[in-house]
Amino acid sequence: MSGKVTIFWTDLRGHKVTRDVVFSIDVERFRGTPGYALLVVAANTNLSVGNIERYLTDVVGGLDARSASWIQRRRWLFQQPGTDNSKGRTPNGDGQAARAVKIMRANPNFSVRGLVLLLRKHGIRREREWVRKHRCDPTV
Repeated sequence: MSGKVTIFWTDLRGHKVTRDVVFSIDVERFRGTPGYALLVVAANTNLSVGNIERYLTDVVGGLDARSASWIQRRRWLFQQPGTDNSKGRTPNGDGQAARAVKIMRANPNFSVRGLVLLLRKHGIRREREWVRKHRCDPTV
C-alpha cells in the first residue's frame, strides 16, 4: 500500500472535492504535542510497556513522560487482534478442563468443596473458585 490515498466526492453545492489521506507520518514532527506519547506507543507495538516508559521518561522527558499504567491502558488500541498481554496463567493450561467438567457433571449433588477433593483424587488440581464458576459448564 502506498503512503496515501486520494478520495473524491461531490459536495452539496455540486463542486468536486479531492483530499489526500496519508498513512505514514514522521512521529518526530509531533514532539512536544499532547499526542506525541500516543504516537510513540502506536509506532512501537513490538516494545514492552517498560521500554516505552523508559524512552518517554529518560530520552524525551518533560510533558511527554507517561506512566506505565497510562501506556498499558492505551497500548491495546494499536495491537493486532488476538494479542494477549496477560501475565497470569493461561486458561486450561494443563488441558484438563473438559475432563474436570465431565467429572463435575457426573456428580451434580457434590458441594464445591467436595468437587475440589474429587477432582484432586482424579489428579486434576482446581481451586474452589474455578469449580464454582465451571461446575455447570456444558460438557465439551
